Amino acid sequence: MQIRSSEKEFLDLGFPHYSHEEYEDCLYKLDRIGRWLGGDRATWSALEKLEEPPQSILDVGCGGGLFTIRMAKRYPHSTVLGIDTNAEAIAFANKQLQQMVEPPSNVSFQICAQEHLEKNLNFDVVTSTLVCHHLTDTYLVEFLQQAHQVARKKVIINDLHRHSLAVFLFKIVAPICFPNRLIKHDGAVSIRRAFIYDDWQQYLKMAGFEFSRCSVSWRWAFRWLIEINKSERVS
Repeated sequence: MQIRSSEKEFLDLGFPHYSHEEYEDCLYKLDRIGRWLGGDRATWSALEKLEEPPQSILDVGCGGGLFTIRMAKRYPHSTVLGIDTNAEAIAFANKQLQQMVEPPSNVSFQICAQEHLEKNLNFDVVTSTLVCHHLTDTYLVEFLQQAHQVARKKVIINDLHRHSLAVFLFKIVAPICFPNRLIKHDGAVSIRRAFIYDDWQQYLKMAGFEFSRCSVSWRWAFRWLIEINKSERVS
């Protein structure tokens, strides 16, 4: 699997390729995948490396917002903003807050009408989970540059590892643990659209970053954790 696939996911195609109920169930199960298969842990580990807890976090492509809410709970003194271009995702995220007995007051969600990050945004940390594989190589480099401009301290990217074993295992596990038509189809496509180590080295180089401030590490299960530090070099 040396070349990224350009195949579209159902989620990229939008309605009517899936129902509202199917989509909400997909968001719940995607969150479960993050909690069960190490995605959350990867981002936590990157946040914990900061010398001080972040005072503000921007979660780009927050989807259903469940992980964004957990970040707000974990960092109660931080202002956390989740943004997504999908209005249905933001509606779902706001509904989660409304249904909570004690929702965190330091988190909010906004629809991002444009794909480019606004230059006037400013946050200690910019996070993005399972977003980059939806982007073309060219726009991915632009996104990294935009996120770097917005972040005061750190950019954290969490995405999939393109590997045939990952596809094989996902096709076995998904129907049993995450039964949802979108999950089963889009999950395998996502892996084929994802990345190998050399891809990230090339993107970081094209974005013009100092390698001494960047880290690309592999995490279970088949995830890449990319850390771009602005305040300190990676030891």
